[in-house]
Amino acid sequence: MKTHFLLLCIACLLGGSCGNRGQGYVIEGTLPSVKYDGEWIYLVPMENAQGRVDSVKISNASFSFSGQGEEMRVLRLRHALRPYIQELLVVTEPGIIQVTTDSIGSVTSTPQNDALQQWKEGREKKQVSYRFIRQGLQTATGEDSLYLAQRQDSLKVQEQEMNYFFLKEQGDNTLGMFMQKMLRGSLTEEQRKQLDESLQ
Repeated sequence: MKTHFLLLCIACLLGGSCGNRGQGYVIEGTLPSVKYDGEWIYLVPMENAQGRVDSVKISNASFSFSGQGEEMRVLRLRHALRPYIQELLVVTEPGIIQVTTDSIGSVTSTPQNDALQQWKEGREKKQVSYRFIRQGLQTATGEDSLYLAQRQDSLKVQEQEMNYFFLKEQGDNTLGMFMQKMLRGSLTEEQRKQLDESLQ
């Protein structure tokens, strides 16, 4: 019995394939300008953050983090710079994660981060449409007002569907469970029921 356990341990060390325990994440990031060189960028857990904040100093308009443990984190600079460099959600899943920080940033190159980026871009497009409609409703009258109100209702339905399919596709992975806390309230009662059934 001890011999079999020892052989299993050796196989794990040599092959690195036992439960993917040896696989970590690497975050490779860039900034829009070297003017941020010397600043610190922080990788902060979204939950249970006490004592687990990582930080690195920016150099040559770039930065890098590495580690193990899959969870939702946020990349951010000091408070005064956040209006210029967007805070970014990132899933620290195994692999090399590419980050572009700017007024609108992106996180890509691993499955969950790609899905999050796609959802984020879809949401940003809808926010632009919402702003356009709200501005129009301030001055519109008659049929124009009715048309804009109908567009607003249609946009809300599209957003609900986008959120539902996003959550359903992610299921009970790290991203899916975290985003459920943010998006579940936006779904219809029927969508919530179907989502729960798909997760069982």
